[in-house]
Amino acid sequence: MVGILFVDDDPDFTAAVRPVLERDGYAIHIAHSLAQARTLLQQHSPQLMFIDLLLPDGSGLELVSEDGPRSIIITGHPSIESAIRAVRGAVVDYLVKPVDSRQLRKTIRRALEGETTDPDAKPPDGDETSSTPLLVGKSAPIMALRSLIRDYGETDVTLLITGESGTGKELVAQAVHEVRGREKPFVALNCAAIPQELLASELFGHEKGSFTGAMKRHKGLFERAGDGTVFLDEIGELPLAQQAALLRVLETQTVQRVGAEHEIEVSPRVVAATNNDLARQIREGHFREDLFYRINVLTIHVPPLREREGDIERLTTHFLAEYAGEYGSPETLAPAAMERLTAHQWPGNVRELKHTLLRAAILSRGKTCIDTLPEDFDRPPAWTQPDSRLAAGMSIRDAERSLIQTTLEHYGGNRKKTAEALGVSLKTLYNRLKDYETPTPDDEHRR
Repeated sequence: MVGILFVDDDPDFTAAVRPVLERDGYAIHIAHSLAQARTLLQQHSPQLMFIDLLLPDGSGLELVSEDGPRSIIITGHPSIESAIRAVRGAVVDYLVKPVDSRQLRKTIRRALEGETTDPDAKPPDGDETSSTPLLVGKSAPIMALRSLIRDYGETDVTLLITGESGTGKELVAQAVHEVRGREKPFVALNCAAIPQELLASELFGHEKGSFTGAMKRHKGLFERAGDGTVFLDEIGELPLAQQAALLRVLETQTVQRVGAEHEIEVSPRVVAATNNDLARQIREGHFREDLFYRINVLTIHVPPLREREGDIERLTTHFLAEYAGEYGSPETLAPAAMERLTAHQWPGNVRELKHTLLRAAILSRGKTCIDTLPEDFDRPPAWTQPDSRLAAGMSIRDAERSLIQTTLEHYGGNRKKTAEALGVSLKTLYNRLKDYETPTPDDEHRR
C-alpha cells in the first residue's frame, strides 16, 4: 500500500482529503507541524509527501531532501511559485489551495509514476478530460470554441491557444488532442515552471553523464510524445536560447539530446499556449518573430468567464454536483449567493469559480443548501496587487515574510482574515510574525 504523508496545519483540509484518498487505497498519515512530520517519516517511510509552506514551527521546505519521499508543495498563494522554483529539483510538483479531488489524484498518479510514466498509457476510468467542465455551457463563445476544437482537432497543424489565466488553455489542448483519439500520448510542459538550465533536458532529453546529476538517459518531451501531442504551456516564458532550439525542432522534425552526437526524428503535433501578448514581446526583443509565425498557424482564443453569459450558473450546477459526490455537500445554492457569483467579474476565470465553490461546499457540509460563500471572495486577492515584492533569487524566509506582509496590508492589518487568505491557522500566523521580529544574520548583513 502506498503511503502518503500530509504536512499541513489546516485540520479542515486534511480532514477533507483523508477519506477521499483512503477510499482509493492509500495509507494516509497526517502531521500538523515539522516535529510531527519528522516522527511520522521515521515511523512509516511514505512514498509521497504533501507539504504546506507555512507551519507553526518553521517552513515545510525543511522537510524536503533528495533521499526522502517525493515531495509536493501545497500553498494557499499562487505567487509563491517563484520560491518553489528554487528547490524544483527536490520538489516534483506543487498545488494551489483549494485543491479538488481530481486534481489531487492526478498529481499523486503523476508523482508516483515519475520518469517511468508510460506515454502510451490511457488515463484511468473516471478521468475523462473530454467531459471537462471547461466545455460546460451554452453561451455563444463556448459554442464557437467547441466548433474550433472539432475543426482543428482533425488536423496535425501547429496550434497556438491564447487566453487569460484560469480559462483552461491546457484543457482545450487536451480536447483538441482527443478529437483524433485519446490513445495517443499527450505530454505537457509548463515553460515557466522549469529552471532555465533544465529546460533543454526536459524538452529534448539528455544522455547519461552529459552533465552533473545526469545519472541515466532521459527522453525529452518530443520523444515521449511519439506521434501524439506536445503541449507547451506559457510559451511566452521560454528563454530565447530555447526558442531557437524549439524553432529548429519544428522546422526539421528532429531533436538532439543534450550530450548526444546524433539527431532523432520526431513527429508529434505541437500545441502552445500563452496569456502573454506575444506581439509586444516580439517588439521588446523577448520572443522570436520567426518562432511566433511557426507556432501561430492555427489559433484558438479561450474566452474569459465574464464573456460567457449564462455559463456561471451552468458551471456552478456542474461543480456542486461533483462536490456533493465527493464530500457529501449540498448540491443547491441559495439565490442570494448565486446573485453574488453572477455579479462578480471573475478575474481568475473558471479556476477561480471552481475554487470558490469548493470552499463553499466544504464549509456547508451538513446543510441542505449553500447559503454562504467564502468571506470576501469577490475582493481582489493580495497576489493581484502590482506591488508584490516576490522576486527571483529571494530567500525562502524573505519570500514568506513578503507574502505575509503583503496579505496583511491588503486586509488592513486584520490577522484573522490574513490567516484565512493564506490558508494557515491564526496561531501559525502569529508565530511567523513573531519569528520575523528576530533578525537573522542575513537581515543584519543587509543593514
